[in-house]
Amino acid sequence: MKRLLSYISELKGKSIIAPLFKCLESLFELFVPMVISYMIDSGIQKGNTVIIWRSLFLLLFLALIGLSCAIVAQYFAAEVAMHVGQSYRNALFHKVLNLSYSNVDEVGSASLLTRLGPDIFQIESTVNMVLRLFLRSPFIVFGAVIMAFRISPSISLLFILVLVLLSVLIFGIMLITMPLYKKIQVALEKITKQVRENILGVRVIRAFYREKKEEEGFQKSNEAYTAMQVKVGKISSLLNPLSMLIIQLGLMGILYFSSKLVNDGRLFQGNVVALTNYMSQILGELLKLANLIILILKGLASLDRVEEVFAIENEQVEEASSDLSRQYGSMDNAEIESDSKWNTEDNTYKDEEEAIVFQNVSFSYGNNGEYAVSDLNFSIKKGESLGIIGGTGSGKTTLISLLSGFYPCYSGEIRLFGKNQRNYVKEELFGSIALVPQKAVLFSGTLRENLLWRNKNATDKELWDALDMACAKEFIEEKGKGLELTVTQEGKNFSGGQRQRLCIARALVGEAKFLILDDSSSALDFATERKLRHALSTYKRVENKIIISQRVASIRDLDKIIVMDQGKIVGMGRHKELLESSPIYKEICLSQLKKEEL
Repeated sequence: MKRLLSYISELKGKSIIAPLFKCLESLFELFVPMVISYMIDSGIQKGNTVIIWRSLFLLLFLALIGLSCAIVAQYFAAEVAMHVGQSYRNALFHKVLNLSYSNVDEVGSASLLTRLGPDIFQIESTVNMVLRLFLRSPFIVFGAVIMAFRISPSISLLFILVLVLLSVLIFGIMLITMPLYKKIQVALEKITKQVRENILGVRVIRAFYREKKEEEGFQKSNEAYTAMQVKVGKISSLLNPLSMLIIQLGLMGILYFSSKLVNDGRLFQGNVVALTNYMSQILGELLKLANLIILILKGLASLDRVEEVFAIENEQVEEASSDLSRQYGSMDNAEIESDSKWNTEDNTYKDEEEAIVFQNVSFSYGNNGEYAVSDLNFSIKKGESLGIIGGTGSGKTTLISLLSGFYPCYSGEIRLFGKNQRNYVKEELFGSIALVPQKAVLFSGTLRENLLWRNKNATDKELWDALDMACAKEFIEEKGKGLELTVTQEGKNFSGGQRQRLCIARALVGEAKFLILDDSSSALDFATERKLRHALSTYKRVENKIIISQRVASIRDLDKIIVMDQGKIVGMGRHKELLESSPIYKEICLSQLKKEEL
């Protein structure tokens, strides 16, 4: 709520003007029944055309003034609401981009999309209507009661009775429906998740003939969502007819008692018309107020969901440094002090020749206690190349994710060029790493825009050199348009192998301390991969190359090879050494290479 109020306060003047002008509009609206009463009693009944025309001009004037006030109020309310929506989208998008991998996994991409889209739109709509109606409706309701009291204190008691009954009805229905709106949002999020998963996995669904099964699952979720909507709709549908019943009974009471007062000469016919108009105003504004409160409840539910994302990010930042020992356990001060190479004054590692040091590193996804990787201990020196190999699920990508800083909550120590990884500024850490992820990801736009991600000032020659080294220059030239070639959403206008090579080219633009290739040649044929491997061996704009692969040929010539199995390092050394010392590595080699190639 503090964040919402801060965004509104940025346009404080406009957020005050909007409800103020709405109150002015309602004030002029309250005068309308009195003018009509005056026109009937003093003009029509007495045949005074001057009063009639004067009253009509006054009504026209009140209408024009009210319309002007309404336009001003709605304009500023809409401007404030759009500003709030824009601010929330910018802030939430920034937070999402800075969430750790574990946080994104926990919340889910579909949920984040819902909060960035429908939830913020709901907040925007709520702010707009609150500024327009939150003060206006109560102002008219209480103003109508006061005006009715001014006309006839005795009949005004009916107004108070009707107001109490309508309030009990409206707020009673709201209390019943309030808990259901959050459930509706959750159900909608589930549907969004299913739609996203089915669209992304449509090929797999068709390959396994799962269309009917997935459709049944979607229909079930949709039916649950619809059932909740119907339930809320049934309860809410009682509001209008019951309100009309109360108002009609109130009008009947007004006509009954006012007729006696008219016969006694204590009330005029125009006064009766004014009283009925005020009763109708109360009905209309209370219904508006009821709908507004329902909208507020929906907006608050959306606001809570959006704020949950901000809270998750804040927890991640705070707990990453304070709760590591409790969650995972870490090196204590005695252990650090015992390391003769560790400088406790500036928190750096004295051996500057070490590019990467993993010391007793363990990591678990979530809090299930099952380690994805455990007891990782290794180091590589400046200029050395590192290969990581192992079966699916052995922890290769997790190791690289830890090295890249994607998961800050781990036990042990990771040092990069003598400096604790946790002491790196985010921009410094990520700027030192040129990463090619396991899944090739391109973004809609042009090829040039995709290649300039690491170095926005790179020349065309540097971009073409990167494409050439990544073995992508040839097919780019064949497609025409060069660097201005259009890249569709997710790079769907390229094959899997082409996307991988373009991602490699993107990483090669600019300088970096580490070039990390996470199984990024899996979609390439052996000839292309061999050509790529040879090109990368001559690349001198990085200090260390790290290649993760399931192919022995991709890593056999590197300075150091790590063999992983079930989240642990089970072998480390050069190719020839591992053939002798690591049964797992030897088994992998025998499955891929001929004996004479070993």
